[in-house]
Amino acid sequence: MLAFARRRPVLSHFLLSFLIASLVIVFAVAAFIMNPASAGATTTLVNNITASDGYINLLTIASETVKQPMLLTIFVFAFAPTISALLLAAAGVGGGWSRLISRFNPVGPEGTRGRAVRLYLVLLAVYAFGLFVYDWISGPGVNALERLEGFGAGIVFGALIGLFVDEGGTLEELGWRGFAWPILLDSMRSPLVAAVVLGALHWGWHLPREVFTIMGGAPLSTFLVNQTVFLVLCIALSIVAGYCVNQAGGSVWPAIFVHGGSNVWSKAASDSVTPTFGFLDPRTMMLVVLAAVIAAFAHRHLGRATVAAGPSAG
Repeated sequence: MLAFARRRPVLSHFLLSFLIASLVIVFAVAAFIMNPASAGATTTLVNNITASDGYINLLTIASETVKQPMLLTIFVFAFAPTISALLLAAAGVGGGWSRLISRFNPVGPEGTRGRAVRLYLVLLAVYAFGLFVYDWISGPGVNALERLEGFGAGIVFGALIGLFVDEGGTLEELGWRGFAWPILLDSMRSPLVAAVVLGALHWGWHLPREVFTIMGGAPLSTFLVNQTVFLVLCIALSIVAGYCVNQAGGSVWPAIFVHGGSNVWSKAASDSVTPTFGFLDPRTMMLVVLAAVIAAFAHRHLGRATVAAGPSAG
């Protein structure tokens, strides 16, 4: 088992993450069978958070978990990629524990302070622009950003806090961009291809949660369209986040900002109004555009100073 993980660290990380996520869903389904009333836990969560003028994030989920312990499964599911990375790193896979934890440095081992500072400033500007776009397309008389005030510190501070309390960006990214991404970079010739591969894995890891969509009787055509759009989103996110991590020399913080910030766009800013353009929502459109620009100008190296060639990390 350990020998396989050392030969195929990224595949092992994905399979372990997928297993943890699947076990969470199995537990949730079993709980529903034994107690059908538990099926309404997530709906109650959303309704309570919405009624309190907040949006779904680590803090608001935690406040509801006190009342509904079943909601702890949300944290375990989101934390699965990081749990997987921590377990594999503790076993010496992928460079071990020290390499993984070093990704929390704001400036990674391959970066410079000046380059990283410029990146973080650009990320904040793009994040603010995305919030402005949502507010603009929401139409007159609608404050699309009002839920960011739920932290009691105003929209600006609420937006900054939002970068760090999104369950997706904060709980997942040490696994995806902290553990798997550097290994893919070391083993594949093209960082751009590596980003597409990691985006597809990120999408695939979410599939267990779709059990509830299928159980709810969603039409197959709608399910396939939604999953196709989500796959595109995950790949675009992977390209943008991967490029930003490279710009910061391997630090995972830019990925947390990109993932968490784009989730704030779609959770907080679109909670009052959800504008769509055909099958695409504004977040997906903005990330696809950013990914296309990055791919066009950074090419296949995605801003990495050095590109290592080696065997596949599959």
